[in-house]
Amino acid sequence: MIAKNLTTLVLLLCSLFTVGQSQSFSLVEAQNYAVEHAFAVKNARMDAAKAESDVKETLAIGLPQLNASLEYNNFIDIPTQVAQGDIFGFPAYLNEFLGGVSQETGVPINAPPADPDAISELQFGSDQTVTAGITASQLIFDGSFFVGLQASKAYAETMVLNIEKSEADTKTAVAEAYHMVLISRENARILAESKGVLETTFNETSELYKNGFAEEMDVDQLQLTLADLESRINYAEKQAKIAEDMLKFQMGLDLNTEMTLTDNVDSLTSGDEVGSMLMTPFSISNNYDYRIQSSYVTLAELGIKNEKARSLPSIGAFYSYSENAQRFEFNFFDGDEAWYPTQLWGVQLSLPILAGGGGGQRLQKAKIDLERAEAALSQIEQGAMLEYNAASSDFDHALEQRDIQNRNFLLAQRIFDKTQIKYNEGVASSFDLTQAQNQLLTSQGNYINATLQLLNARTRLNKALSTL
Repeated sequence: MIAKNLTTLVLLLCSLFTVGQSQSFSLVEAQNYAVEHAFAVKNARMDAAKAESDVKETLAIGLPQLNASLEYNNFIDIPTQVAQGDIFGFPAYLNEFLGGVSQETGVPINAPPADPDAISELQFGSDQTVTAGITASQLIFDGSFFVGLQASKAYAETMVLNIEKSEADTKTAVAEAYHMVLISRENARILAESKGVLETTFNETSELYKNGFAEEMDVDQLQLTLADLESRINYAEKQAKIAEDMLKFQMGLDLNTEMTLTDNVDSLTSGDEVGSMLMTPFSISNNYDYRIQSSYVTLAELGIKNEKARSLPSIGAFYSYSENAQRFEFNFFDGDEAWYPTQLWGVQLSLPILAGGGGGQRLQKAKIDLERAEAALSQIEQGAMLEYNAASSDFDHALEQRDIQNRNFLLAQRIFDKTQIKYNEGVASSFDLTQAQNQLLTSQGNYINATLQLLNARTRLNKALSTL
C-alpha cells in the first residue's frame, strides 16, 4: 500500500513538472525547432529515407544473387513409365533357336511367347528423395537496370529537395503563427492600457456626479464604453491563446507546454532587417518548386532512355550445384549412403524481337511525359517570378501602410489626450470623449493590422526569395 501511494505521488509530481515546464523561443529558434519536430517535415524525411532504400533495392538487382534450396519428396505412388511392346517376352528369333535346342536335347522350354501388341508398364526409382542445391546468378548487362538505377537516385535527390521545401513551408507557417501571437498579445495590451485610462476617467466622473458636478449621462456613457472595451479585451485574450496554440501545433510542440516568446514587434520590424531584404536579388535557381520540377524533368528524360533501353539485349550468367539422394527408407543422415551430384553453369541472352508495337507506344507516352514536365517547369518559372514581383510590391505597400497607420495612431492618441483634458476641464462632453476613444481604438486596430500585414509580407517575400 505504501509503495502504491509512493508511486502515485511520483507520477503526480512528474505530471505537474511536465505541465509546468516552460520554453523560450525567438522567431528563428521557433523555426529551427519546427524543422526538427514538425509533422510535415518528419513525413518528408521518411519519404526521403524510403527513396534512399529504393535506390539500394534497385542496386541490389545488379549484384550477385545466391539462393539455396532443399527439397524432400516421399512418393506414395512411384511414377509409372510405359513402353511399347512386350519387353519381358523372348523375341521370335530366340524362341526359334531355343525351340531347336529343345528338340535336340529333349528339354522342354517354358519361355512365354513375345506379344508385339503389348504395352509394358515400368516403375523406376526410390520412394524417398532429397535434393539440396545452391544457385548463383549475376546480371552482366541490362539497359533498363542501369537507367532504373539512375532514376531511383534522381528520385532520391528529389525527395531531399522536398525536405528543404517542407522546411521552408514550415518556417513560413511558424513565422505567420508567431506574428499572430505577438500581434494578438499587443492588441490585448493596448486595449488593457486604454481600459486603465478610461477607468480612471470613469471613477473621477462618478465622484463628480456624486458631488453634483457631472451629469448622470456622462457616467452612463463612460460605463457603456468600458463594457464594450472589456468585451474587446476578452476577445483579444482568447485570440491570443488560440494563436499561441496554433504556433505550438505548427512547431510540433506539446500544447500543454508553457511558451515564452523572446522577440517582439519592434525587433521583428527593425530597419536593418528591412533594408537587407530590399537588397536581396531574385534567383530562380534558388526556388524550391523550380528545383523539384527540374528533377521531374530529369526523371522524364530517364523514362525515355528506359523505353529505348528495353530494345537492347540483356545478358546474365548462372551457376548451379546440387546433390540428390534416393532412398527406400528415411536414412538421409547416414554418411555411408551415396549422394549424386549435378553441376552446371551457363549464360542467358534475351533479345526482344517483336512487341507488337507496344514499345513504340510506350516511348511516345514517355516523350509526352517529358513535354508535360518541361511545360510545368516553364510555368513554375513564370509563376515564381510573378510571385516575387507580387511579394515585393506587397512588402513595399505594407511598409508604406504601416508608416501611415503609425502616424494616424499617434494623431488619434493626441486627439484623445486633448479631448480628455477638455473633458476634465468641463469643456468637452462625455460623447466627445467616447468618440475620441473609439477613434483611438480604431486607429490602434488599424496600426496593429498594418504591422501584421508587414510581418506576413516580409515572410512572403522571404519565401519568394528562398531565404527562409
